[in-house]
Amino acid sequence: MEAAPFAFLTLRIVRCLSEWYLLERSYGIMLRFTVVMCAMLSSIPADAIKWDFDDGTTQGWTAKEALVRGGTREFYQFPGVVDEGVWRIKIDPATTMRTSQAGVQVISSPIDYDSALFDQVRVRFRSVHDRPTEGAVSLEWENDSGFFHGISDTTGNFAETLIKRLVYTTEWQETVFSLAGQDRWAGLVKNIQLSFNHFEFVEGFEIDWIELTGVGEILEGERPPPPVEHYFDFAGVGTFAPPVFYPLAPGLGEAPLGEAYIGNRNSVGGVLTDLDGDGDLDLFGLWKTITDVEFGARQSISGWLMAVSDGQGALERGPLGTEVNEDGIGASIRVLGADLTGDGKAEIAIYRSNREPRTAVWSIDEELQVEVLVQIERPIHSVADWDGDGRVELFVGGTTFEGSLEEVIAGTAEFYSTLAVWDVEQGVWTVEEVAATEDYHPAQIGDFTDDGALDVFWTSIAGRENRWVVGALDMELLQSGVQGEVFEFDEDKGLLGVGDFDGDGQVDFLTEFSADIIEGSKGLVLQRKGAGDRLAAEVLYDDRLLRRSPVLVEDLNGDGVDDWVFIGGDRVLGFGVFVEWGGSVQPTQEGERYRLEGTPRHVLAGDMDNDGDVDLVVLDPLLGGAHVLKSTLAEQATAVRTSVASRPTRHRLGDSYPNPFNPSVVLPLDLATDAARVSLTVYDVLGRRVRQVWQGPLGAGSHRFVWDGRDESGRAVAAGVYVYQVAVDGQVEAKKMTKLP
Repeated sequence: MEAAPFAFLTLRIVRCLSEWYLLERSYGIMLRFTVVMCAMLSSIPADAIKWDFDDGTTQGWTAKEALVRGGTREFYQFPGVVDEGVWRIKIDPATTMRTSQAGVQVISSPIDYDSALFDQVRVRFRSVHDRPTEGAVSLEWENDSGFFHGISDTTGNFAETLIKRLVYTTEWQETVFSLAGQDRWAGLVKNIQLSFNHFEFVEGFEIDWIELTGVGEILEGERPPPPVEHYFDFAGVGTFAPPVFYPLAPGLGEAPLGEAYIGNRNSVGGVLTDLDGDGDLDLFGLWKTITDVEFGARQSISGWLMAVSDGQGALERGPLGTEVNEDGIGASIRVLGADLTGDGKAEIAIYRSNREPRTAVWSIDEELQVEVLVQIERPIHSVADWDGDGRVELFVGGTTFEGSLEEVIAGTAEFYSTLAVWDVEQGVWTVEEVAATEDYHPAQIGDFTDDGALDVFWTSIAGRENRWVVGALDMELLQSGVQGEVFEFDEDKGLLGVGDFDGDGQVDFLTEFSADIIEGSKGLVLQRKGAGDRLAAEVLYDDRLLRRSPVLVEDLNGDGVDDWVFIGGDRVLGFGVFVEWGGSVQPTQEGERYRLEGTPRHVLAGDMDNDGDVDLVVLDPLLGGAHVLKSTLAEQATAVRTSVASRPTRHRLGDSYPNPFNPSVVLPLDLATDAARVSLTVYDVLGRRVRQVWQGPLGAGSHRFVWDGRDESGRAVAAGVYVYQVAVDGQVEAKKMTKLP
């Protein structure tokens, strides 16, 4: 539709009136027709789409801190509730980057209507403050071309144009943005974004309604808000128990998203290793905080911390170190943990960009005191058993270039990569060169071919060639160069994981679906070898999934096949742990998802409670701690071995735990016999259904269901008393539980 449908409609009306005048003027119909048409036009609704929040939800809208783009804070959702049709948003200074000013950005869910139908955005809002304050309000949008208004795809520079200065009163006020004549207001509207920036810190912000209006409704009538569709859900029931959060330090696990790709795996926010020599896995974590010291000026501070485990999965904070460069900017830190000296105790290999030399190996005693064993200038790469003596060695190396910055950007500079082994024998550390190559980077070391020997996974530097190579890591590598099995692909996407995910003995790859400068890496694609050397791509998740962590490849269930786990989600449902089980030609058909509060950023894996199975530890920068999800595989194995005599003798709904709870709770259920119809439902105290936890048949035995504290639409429920009720083949039992604020 062109930009002037109203003019077209007016012309049709005028022509119609003229014909009626010429043919029917003797009957006086002209006056009556004019009156009818005027009445029709005056009764047309003023709004095409209106989000009024009258259903008690945000109708797909989410809120975040304004003027903070990309990284972890891009996806920290401001807490808010809808009360009597008003969306009330709380601004917590403890979780905002800008401490002297407050800004709220609200983002719609996908709209997917033709932009030609609309020419205005209107909003009614109110600041929660003790006095009026100056500020600005701005409008942005994303269309089907994939860019935000004011953001250049080539430079990544941002320049808002639809912006207004205004005074925020403490009363309700309205503002209107005209879209007429905006050259990039074209195609399908994917979403709209409104930013409300205050020059003081306010306590909160409220929105009564948001309208997207225009001449299109004259032709087609008022449209309802687009339905909020969920691409996935967080079931919260499966292999892992509900998460338990341990506060440790602000900024724990924070790192640039670019660190999430293969080749930067020693920067995943921390490592699990035995720091104090007691046999339990502890956490050596990296942290980074960013704050605005004044408008437009930010300060970055980074460091490390130790957190000791009690052997049952609980973490307690130990020593904390701070690393700041001379200019006040936090240092770049990388870390690995392993027994490098063969003394049965783990050492820490740490790279810090603000130190000379930049890499050191630390020995840590039972009191968590650090002793520097050796230092070297070259950056750390990985650890692996290079010589087959049963002890791992430290690989070091990196990529350098010759040429100007312009040549690097243009891809014409000369790149060189090196790889060396840093080993110790009888207290003497030596470096042995392993590889030196041009245009290829040793991204990862591992046994990718399942032959018991180490391989190197090579990637092309700067994307010069659309190919990867997996070759043997042996003594001849320094002379032979990059050789091995070749994997060719059509388009260079961010590489996330390497493993055998379908159990066929061939190397498979995980890449991103797409990426942009604001929302970062999106989706997940499985790449498997097809005809010849060419890889065939299978989309597991498209760009509706926002991925917020590296992909960790690990055999999580002990079946000998690689699984993978990452942090993902979207703005509406939030973010959590995605566990995908390998061993199938369609790996994502069997997966589990656990929603987490806060801003989960990195996931680590290890046996935290010494029961023989793999648990998950998720680092959260804004909450400043770690979520621990303990595996229940050992418990499930015990349950399988339980004799028939020890099975439940009657149907029984168990006591929920923990009670009170926040955010998740376990609902136990015992069944004496197989049941054809089992329904487990959560209600509020008024008897209104909140969530259907289970519906269907269920076998005899003891079962545990996890309710994540959310309703059917994925919204966190309010604190208070709730009733969980089970119906087993017509028999009903109910109990109460309490959710904490």
